[in-house]
Amino acid sequence: MKEDNHSMRVLAIIPGEEKGSSFIFAKRQVDSIKAKNINIRTFYLSSRSNPRGVIKEIIRFKKNCNEFSPHVIHSHYGTVTSLIPAIFSSLPLVITLQGSDINYTPADGFFRDLFGRVFTQVSCLKAKKIVCVSRRLKERLWNSKNAITIANGINLDTFELIEKSVARNKLNWRLNDKVVLFNANNPVIKRLDIAEAAIEIVKNKIPEARLEILRGGIDPQKVPVYLNASDCLLICSDNEGSPLIVKESLACNLPVCGTDVGDVKERIEESSPVAVVKQNAQSIAAGLIDLLKMETRSNGRQLLISQELDDKMVADKIIEIYKEACKWKD
Repeated sequence: MKEDNHSMRVLAIIPGEEKGSSFIFAKRQVDSIKAKNINIRTFYLSSRSNPRGVIKEIIRFKKNCNEFSPHVIHSHYGTVTSLIPAIFSSLPLVITLQGSDINYTPADGFFRDLFGRVFTQVSCLKAKKIVCVSRRLKERLWNSKNAITIANGINLDTFELIEKSVARNKLNWRLNDKVVLFNANNPVIKRLDIAEAAIEIVKNKIPEARLEILRGGIDPQKVPVYLNASDCLLICSDNEGSPLIVKESLACNLPVCGTDVGDVKERIEESSPVAVVKQNAQSIAAGLIDLLKMETRSNGRQLLISQELDDKMVADKIIEIYKEACKWKD
């Protein structure tokens, strides 16, 4: 897109690399904002784990700011990602909190977890606007006066409806299996142990039931196929922000069995069929059995639209936040 010196310029900071599926939700949000003819550039913060790497990233960040002269900076994560613009820039800062940047994550190690959460809180004190992907994240802030709750949106063209038999043929799955999809990209926090215990109970009633585990590394373009090929999604994490796979499941009319973690209950409780369960194998198994026996899709896509979680609607809200942050006048 040709840069317009008279348009608002936004520098989006995303941790990780440009290629791959890491922080795909942030990359997709940037794309949806670009589609609204906003002049937005992405800065990938590739090194955050050691002082020398962080210093190099600070230098690169300041160079990008000097070259691009953004009106507002949008950090798509807390911790070091938000701390760098908070300290090394005087520009208006917007921070999106995703969950693991402010939630307690003991699997990261005591000091990394502690410092990460402190860095996030300090950054938020400097931010003009804070976007929390769920209400519970907003409640964790030291000061939430500049915070608003907006979940990440879903591209309904990407997460389209596919006939289950067609999707299963693409994955070479048996048509008579009862497939429970489970995202285990962080198996400890996601509680893969509980999921596996629950599915063993389910098999006593439904022998053809099985757990399909997503462990990361899957081509993002194939995720809609997995969702449409499955019979239900299971989520039973210890903590979450606003898990993307729940909203993606809704977009594909995949029934969800979930615990009250993050914003999961808020997202799914009005869908049908649905199972909101307790975080133990027996409760989860009962919910899964009910859903698998129904053999029907949900009304999730319609619900997602009613919750204004189409990515185009979310992009409009984020753009308004940019304008407020930098006092932009059209």
